[in-house]
Amino acid sequence: MAVPVVEQPVQAAATDWMGRLHVTAEGLRDIGALVAAAATRIQAARAALGEAAGLIGEDASAAETLDADVWSALAHAGQAPIPDATVDAAAKLLATVSSGAPLLPGAIRAAGDLISTVFEIEIDIDDQAAAAAPTGLLSEAIRDLSVAFGLGSVHNNVEFHFLTCGPYLHVRAGDLTDLTWFAWSKQTERAKRLATEAELWINAAAWEAKDAAERARSHCLVQSPERNEHMGELQVSLLMATRYADKALAAVDMVRDAVESMDQTLHQAIGNSHIPDPYHPMPIWL
Repeated sequence: MAVPVVEQPVQAAATDWMGRLHVTAEGLRDIGALVAAAATRIQAARAALGEAAGLIGEDASAAETLDADVWSALAHAGQAPIPDATVDAAAKLLATVSSGAPLLPGAIRAAGDLISTVFEIEIDIDDQAAAAAPTGLLSEAIRDLSVAFGLGSVHNNVEFHFLTCGPYLHVRAGDLTDLTWFAWSKQTERAKRLATEAELWINAAAWEAKDAAERARSHCLVQSPERNEHMGELQVSLLMATRYADKALAAVDMVRDAVESMDQTLHQAIGNSHIPDPYHPMPIWL
């Protein structure tokens, strides 16, 4: 006796996987937008660090100018009588230079404010038990990448839905002899690896910026014989933060390339399968 064939809900299944395919395509667009946002924030942070370095340089230049003025005023000592006014002026300049007092405190404060837009850890003074909250452009860039590639991320959803759509796209998931699966798996692996690398560089830049902001708001504004040394440390921190930001931006650009490659692979698979493209209401072959 023949076993009756159970009719499968073909239309419902087709609707389900087409929905998953649409989610996959939209997820890649979301990842691209998040990566682009991260790049924009890093660029803005890079600009702020450069502007802050310029302001700090103004204070250093002012110190060098005063030092040169002192030596210029005393250059002819012993060759001709020096007017009392010149001696007084030179003495004041020498006292200012040797005191370790900030020459352009306003520029240093402005630099500190700029650096704080890059990265800062805010502590709620009214709630000491509350966890310190990182803020700033680099913190936001890290959040963008975390949403795109972290645990429970958009990228994880994209990978899952592509996997479930594999049979309908004629892609043999897990089979590296399948060229589409091979390309997709390599591209996703590269995107995740580069995103992790970018986050490491962003974190490195963030902590250098944090150190720079603390110096700009404390030691570099206090009259002290060691102030010039602190100013040098501040400049080094800004330089390192800028270099790390550059490396982060380069990594993020490569993440964007990897995501674009994933998108191309997806739509190439859709085209090869002759099914409606999720980005268009009509089949792409019409």
